[in-house]
Amino acid sequence: MKSIAFIFICVFSVSFLHAQQPFTVPEVTNDQEKEILYNHMIAYAAAGITFAKTKGVSAEEYGKYIGEQFRPFWDPAQGFPFFAKTIMFILKGIHPANEMQILEQNEKMVKFKMKNVDAMFQMGPAYGITYDEFLLCSKGILETVADHMKSDFSQEIDKNGWYVVTINAK
Repeated sequence: MKSIAFIFICVFSVSFLHAQQPFTVPEVTNDQEKEILYNHMIAYAAAGITFAKTKGVSAEEYGKYIGEQFRPFWDPAQGFPFFAKTIMFILKGIHPANEMQILEQNEKMVKFKMKNVDAMFQMGPAYGITYDEFLLCSKGILETVADHMKSDFSQEIDKNGWYVVTINAK
């Protein structure tokens, strides 16, 4: 009986002492930071799309609403090259392992493709939405901002699963 009491006291003491250790600031690598930000971005977008759907608003319409909110931060006077380069920069940063390849370009158009845009959705829906709904929301956002910037934006998924974007100056 004494040995059971002794074991209990030891376990309790270790648990008590372990619980009393101070908190420390976590160490996060650059790759982990990027992954955390990506996961949060997808989660916030998905939560918004899911909420919009409960109100009878489609993913694309919700995206257009977001695009309208973003419009004041875009100045059409900055021109097409600024818009195209900034959208490419933003999209390249969507996922840490994103691959981007420019397919065609001239002074009034750029076409590029990307892999890993679907990373969160490779095993199916995430956070209550499908990859298609995520893309429709993105389409609504980017078409709205592009129109404000006197440009056209289009997206598609090619036969190899690449996300293909074309941006044209109007």
